[in-house]
Amino acid sequence: EAEVALTTFFEVSSLEVTEAFIIEQMQKFVDSEGGFVGGDEALVVGNLVKANKDNLAAVIPILLARKKLKSRISIIMSLLRQLQFFPQLYSDYSFVNESTGSKLQAVFTALAGLDGSVYGPIALKAKQMLESTLTLPFQTRLQTLKETILAGHIDTTSLSVEPSTFINANLLLLLMYDGNELIRRVAMELYIRRVYRSFSVKNMTIEADDLAVQWTFSLRDTVDCSNLPIRNGYMILLPSLETMKETLPIAMSRAARVLNKSSGFSEPLNVIHIGVCQRNAPQSQVHSHYQTNFAALNDVQEQVCSSLKLHKDQLAAMDIRMASVMIVDPSESANGHVCYFNYSSELQFAEDPVSRNMHPTWPQLLEIHRLTENHDLLKLPTIGRNAQLYLGHEKVAGAGKKTVSDHQVLFWRAISLTPDAVTTAGADKAISMALDELERAALDPRVSDTSSSRLFVNIIPDIDIGLHRCVDHFKHIMDSLMSKYATQLVKLRVDEIEIKMRVKDDSDANNIVGFVPVRLIASSSTGGWLTREAYKEYLDPVTGQTQRYCNLVGDESSSVLDPYPTSNALQKKRSAARRVGSTYATDFLGLIEVAVINSWQRYFDDCNASNMTPPPSLFVFDELVLASDGELVRTKRFPGQNRIGMLAWHTTLKTPQYPTGRDVVFIANDVTVQSGSFGVQEDEFFFKASEYARVRGLPRVFISCNSGARIGLVDELKPKFKVAWKDEANPSLGFDYLYLSQEDYLAMPAGTVDATATVTASGETRYLLDAIIGLGNGIGVENLRGSGLIAGETSRAYDETFTLSYVTGRSVGIGAYLNRLGQRVIQMQQGPMILTGFSALNKLLGKEVYTSQDQLGGPQIMYPNGVTHEVVLDDREGMQSVVDWLSYTPKDFLSTSPPLLHSELMDPPERPIDFLPSKTPYDPRHMLAGLSQPDGSFVSGFCDKGSFKEYLGGWGKSVVTGRARLGGINVGVIAVETRLVEQRIPADPGNPESREAIQPQAGQVWYPDSAYKTAQVIQDFNRGENLPLIIFANWRGFSGGTRDMYGEILKYGAMIVDSLRTYRHPVFVYIPPGGELRGGAWVVIDPTINPVKMEMFADQEARGGILEPPGICEVKFRQPEQLLAMHRLDPQLQELDRAGSAASDEQEKGRIAADIKGREKSLSPLYMQIAHEFADLHDRAGRMKAKGCISEVLQWRSARGFFYWRILRRQKEDALLARLVAASEHSLSHALAKQKLAEVVPAAVSSGGDKELLAWLESHDEELEQLVARVRSEQSVKTAAALLKGLSPEERAQLSDFL
Repeated sequence: EAEVALTTFFEVSSLEVTEAFIIEQMQKFVDSEGGFVGGDEALVVGNLVKANKDNLAAVIPILLARKKLKSRISIIMSLLRQLQFFPQLYSDYSFVNESTGSKLQAVFTALAGLDGSVYGPIALKAKQMLESTLTLPFQTRLQTLKETILAGHIDTTSLSVEPSTFINANLLLLLMYDGNELIRRVAMELYIRRVYRSFSVKNMTIEADDLAVQWTFSLRDTVDCSNLPIRNGYMILLPSLETMKETLPIAMSRAARVLNKSSGFSEPLNVIHIGVCQRNAPQSQVHSHYQTNFAALNDVQEQVCSSLKLHKDQLAAMDIRMASVMIVDPSESANGHVCYFNYSSELQFAEDPVSRNMHPTWPQLLEIHRLTENHDLLKLPTIGRNAQLYLGHEKVAGAGKKTVSDHQVLFWRAISLTPDAVTTAGADKAISMALDELERAALDPRVSDTSSSRLFVNIIPDIDIGLHRCVDHFKHIMDSLMSKYATQLVKLRVDEIEIKMRVKDDSDANNIVGFVPVRLIASSSTGGWLTREAYKEYLDPVTGQTQRYCNLVGDESSSVLDPYPTSNALQKKRSAARRVGSTYATDFLGLIEVAVINSWQRYFDDCNASNMTPPPSLFVFDELVLASDGELVRTKRFPGQNRIGMLAWHTTLKTPQYPTGRDVVFIANDVTVQSGSFGVQEDEFFFKASEYARVRGLPRVFISCNSGARIGLVDELKPKFKVAWKDEANPSLGFDYLYLSQEDYLAMPAGTVDATATVTASGETRYLLDAIIGLGNGIGVENLRGSGLIAGETSRAYDETFTLSYVTGRSVGIGAYLNRLGQRVIQMQQGPMILTGFSALNKLLGKEVYTSQDQLGGPQIMYPNGVTHEVVLDDREGMQSVVDWLSYTPKDFLSTSPPLLHSELMDPPERPIDFLPSKTPYDPRHMLAGLSQPDGSFVSGFCDKGSFKEYLGGWGKSVVTGRARLGGINVGVIAVETRLVEQRIPADPGNPESREAIQPQAGQVWYPDSAYKTAQVIQDFNRGENLPLIIFANWRGFSGGTRDMYGEILKYGAMIVDSLRTYRHPVFVYIPPGGELRGGAWVVIDPTINPVKMEMFADQEARGGILEPPGICEVKFRQPEQLLAMHRLDPQLQELDRAGSAASDEQEKGRIAADIKGREKSLSPLYMQIAHEFADLHDRAGRMKAKGCISEVLQWRSARGFFYWRILRRQKEDALLARLVAASEHSLSHALAKQKLAEVVPAAVSSGGDKELLAWLESHDEELEQLVARVRSEQSVKTAAALLKGLSPEERAQLSDFL
């Protein structure tokens, strides 16, 4: 109805009014829907209400429009369809007109950018129309080509092989009907040579007057196949479709003169092309997605097919392999439209519907025959001129025939006409185009959310690269593409990328140079994610199709190239994982590899070292499986062979921090096994895998996607139990008990139930069910016991190794607790952590309150409350974040991370710091990471450029925490927010009376959440990460108001002390310029809490004290004392004081007193400042140093270099001191060990500074080893002496005799 109304409006309106109306309506749609795209609807509505709290009437129209979204989408689709036909309705109309072209492009771009399945049809249509605005009109290109031919500027040889947007097959077919013979002749030759550029065209004869051309051709030679049969081709043009039955016999007779049956081959070789002129031909489905004149197109095909069938025997006699009919519409409004129908001898010259509207050679080049064997294909629209896209529904064998299953595959097939496709830039362009096509296809409602995708590119030109070098080249390019496009590859579920091309054969022992076909594949079908493979192919000389292939890497045995198979068990598991919004567990390994590759690429970019290459075998892994003795062993096996819903791998990653490799244990739920629930077997396996990592001190990463503890019932009892009704005639009165009959009870294995035998009044023996036990394990309380086991193990693992959890899909119950017990959590945007599902809560409340799991445990809940440290968009980004986090950690629990190699190339450690903190509020992230100016210049911060990464950014916002590098050294950093921030406490949908609360938090103040956050991150840095800690202290104190005291500020402030007291690595507290540290804030981070590990420093412009100057002046420098200072220092007051003392007249004394008060009043503001300055002088860094409260006074610009050498010296020194203490069996204290070290270090070195002491320690290993040996020897003597002292004289004599 809406479309009819719009059509009527357009009929009575002018072009300008209609066009302006369409643009206005589409822009309104974009404006109203823009806020909802990609966001949680409940959160968007909440933000709208918050933004318009004083004008809620403005929100109501938006919400009403949202309720009618489907209807509005239909209207916008109608507008787009109407607009699409404007060029036909208005002969001079163009989408690129001066008046509205830019507006149309802008609104098309906005519509195409709407993300989400609900906007799919609009986005797809808008993208198609956007492409049309970027292409020159067909008639313009046609006229230009005509003029070029007539001017003699056409080089048919080069144009026959070079890709060009200037020319295409449709243009050439149209020009074959031109009145000029030269134009017809050139068009015919170019058409044949371009269509058959993948073959070797031998001879060609053109009959321009008769509109016919004949040629001979063959497959291109290969090293293994040189004696190829010669084929014949013939093309003729008929005047019209209406006269086809009359003119086709004549054309066949002419063709028969040159097309003869070849001898010696079992299959036909020749081809015939028949062009037919037909004005106002029906439009092809390729050009219109939502409106297609299928019936009219099929009518044309039937007419053509009926004409051809009359000559079927004649076609066979001419040895025709493929007959192609092109319906050419020469009318100007058709814009060069051509319909292609292909009829193969294999189908007895019936049409192959899959190859409709394909150039005659395309079905072979795109290997369409491999798709149709196991899939029913539906052609989808594409924008690329040389690409086809099919939606394949798998055929499933059953009942003697193949039926269609629900499993879908998107097949993108393309032909590349340029050798640039094998370059990095060309491959990037090809994969980008393919992913764009898949993005558009994903918007089609016929494409399911779990369909997989396969990409295929056939590169036609011969490539000047060696056979084996192409394998390494392919791997290099695929590494780059997978790193760059991993997010889209995962999102679009790309399971295979296939490249076919011809390269030089450099393996022949006789030095015969030639070309061979190869197939390069990145596939997930054999396990792993997009594993790279390379094959050499052997072609059938008749069909030109691949007969067999052999592996270019490893096993060289040959195999047959089969059609694309239907989904195997592994692919079905992938689909199951995708349905819950996650990735199949084993595919995370591929994403980890991509993340490692990306880390190296970033490292090389940061080093500005394009000549560097990463080490080989960046990522290897073994699966951990339980052996028969219950212990884990490392093994290799095909993915999907696990029988329980838990997997684990021992992996080795070669990263820029550890180029020789580091070991990491990954544990993952398999969500495809009973929804990833935790049963007894899963709990036992998780415990063993976590213990495996913990006892070795290896980092342990848990990929969490589960449904909590497994639940179940004893199903075998369901059909057997009976009910003892109170009144069998009236069940509504209830029942007394459940029971088993004697027969059923005795038939059950012993121990299945606890039951009490009873005999009824009628004499029937019944077994009253007291408890149902079952023979199986893993359906009830035993799973809870297992949950307790793994909860305790995870808590212990956090203390004894590095633990990190990544939440994807969903994490329920014990799964959510495991994430929290491991403390460090990365959460995917669509990966809620919940205890109970929202539908169960709604049932408990008795009404529909919650609408999604995200309301309970999505990132908008878990990120602000501090459970989640980081939020990522998808699994690819999640694995990159995991690898990035690992880059800040040591290889095992007992070691420390080495400095990053070549870090001086990225950011010299002793460079000055450009950003200067001030007393006015600023973003502390700029102090740490630096910032880019509007003019493109970079203002450096304290940390290495690009190394700072903030964690827990949504929680406790008055404190900024993260990990960074200083001269390549991994450090943990804590800084203070100096600006006003807000804490948002959401309303509870379950309580109608609750309201969202926004609580402001002042800068430089610890609140309960930020104090807890500080204590938490200190624990995280200390346990498993082993990071030196730098605290940029700038706190005025703790918030002590009623709300915050009730909010346990004392508890969380004390936790900071607890965390620092047990810190095992160097801690540096630094008060930056303009910063201050006051009162209780100083107390909880004072170095005396952990004097062995902590030091405090202050900038020359920093302050420290109990109270701020105004506060202390209120107590210790009040107005009376300020008045005394005035009278002591001000000459005028001194003169008045003397005059007042000398005056004898009361009136004179009163006047002088008044003058004194006036002078005091005028000086009071100034002396208030003087008092503050006086108090401030007590808080300077000089006094802190003099009183021993800080170690050094620093200059901010050079502080980076100071801490770099300080950290290195402390790490080296502390490690040595720990060895001395251990050698003394802990009889030496840290102070005594330091004293012994000082005895061997020259005094000049000790006083020279950190850099000099570090150099001495690193260059005197032998002396230091002797020191450790001496301490160990001394301790051994002491131990022996103590033992001897406890022996009797007889025992000493026996020992002497023994020795």
